[in-house]
Amino acid sequence: MLGLVGGAWVVLTAQRNIARIQHSAFHFGVPERCAIVFCTVDIAMLLAKSADRWFAAMGLVVIGCGLIAIGVIDAFTHRVPRYINGLAITLGVPLLVLDAIIHWDLGNILRAGAGAVVLFAFFVGLKSIAQGSFGKGDVLLAPIVGFALAYNSWGALLTGAVSIFLIGGVVSAALLFTGRVSRKSRIAFGPYIVVGTLLALVI
Repeated sequence: MLGLVGGAWVVLTAQRNIARIQHSAFHFGVPERCAIVFCTVDIAMLLAKSADRWFAAMGLVVIGCGLIAIGVIDAFTHRVPRYINGLAITLGVPLLVLDAIIHWDLGNILRAGAGAVVLFAFFVGLKSIAQGSFGKGDVLLAPIVGFALAYNSWGALLTGAVSIFLIGGVVSAALLFTGRVSRKSRIAFGPYIVVGTLLALVI
C-alpha cells in the first residue's frame, strides 16, 4: 500500500517539478505513469523485504520514493530539487534512527552517520576534480545515500558507490558510442546515483 501511494506521489511530484523547471505544461502519458508507479511499487516491496524490521522498512521506502522522484526529475531537467532531497532526509532518517533506538542498535546510527560523511566528502572531492561533469545537486544527494547504505552495512555502502559509477560509466559510454550524446554534452548523473543506491539496498 505504501508503495502504491509512493508511486502516485512520485508521478505527481516529478510531473509538477519538470513542468515548473521547463516552464511548460508537461504531463506524463498513461504508459509512463503506469511504468513509474509499477516500478516504485516493486522497489518499495523489495526495500521493505530487505529490512527485517518495520520502522527500518518504512524509512527505506520513504527514502527510496524520494530518490526515484529525484532520478526522474534529474533525467528530464538536469536538476536535483533540494526540497525533495530534504524531504527524504527529514522523513526517512528519523524512521531509521527510531528503528535503531527501539532495537538498541546504536551502532547502526553511528555507522550511517559516518557513511553519510564519507560519501559526501568523496563526492565533494570528485566535484573539485571533475569540474562541470559532477553537479552540486549530485553532491547534495551524498548524505542521504550514504546514510541509507551504511545503515545496512559498510558492504552496502561500498557496493552502492561502485554500482553508481559502474552503471554511470557503462551507460555514458554506450550513449557516446551510439552518438546519442557527444563529449561536450551534459549527462544527468542523478539517475545513476539513484539506480546504484537502490540496487545496493535490495540485493
